[in-house]
Parts: sequence; C-alpha cells; structure tokens
Amino acid sequence: MIEVTEAVKLARQFAADLFEGENIKNLGLEEVVFEESDNEWRITLGYDSHRVKTTEKSTNEYFQAAAIFAPASDVTKENIREYKTFRIGAEEGNFKGMLIRDVG
Repeated sequence: MIEVTEAVKLARQFAADLFEGENIKNLGLEEVVFEESDNEWRITLGYDSHRVKTTEKSTNEYFQAAAIFAPASDVTKENIREYKTFRIGAEEGNFKGMLIRDVG
C-alpha cells in the first residue's frame, strides 16, 4: 500500500500531465482523504485557472448601471481558484479518475 505522501506526489504528477499546456498556476494541496470502501486516496489539488472573475469596486447604483463607461481602475479582475480531486489506487498508485471539487 502506498503512503499518503506518495499519493500526493502522484496526484501532482497526474495534474501536471493532464493539464500540460494549460498554464495552471499556484498548484497546491487542499485536501486528503482515504476512502476505505474503494481502497483509494482522494487528493484534492487547487490551482489558479486561466478563467477570470471581474468585480466592480463601486457600490453606488448609478455607477453600477453605468459600469460599461467606468474606467478600468473601477473594475478588478482575479483568477478563479479551481479544485480537482484525484482518485489514486492505494495498492499500486494507479490513476482511477479525476473529479471536479465544488467549493461553494
């Protein structure tokens, strides 16, 4: 049986292979669970995706309605953090799947 540290290393490698060329940034460990019924490690990794969330700084209703005319400094953009759970077989460290982890 592989140890948790090996499962995390494998999940990171699977992520690097699967997302090759997608320019993901800040890949980090978020969650580790051993699922006894399936004999697998579930490793959740988070990363800053290329998707962007745009928010307006103003709370004034008039300015919100006229946001299309607002200067760029009144709008902030930030990368969206995404999470994927990698299912790693506990016996041999084989890849069993990748799931979207919704952190609402």
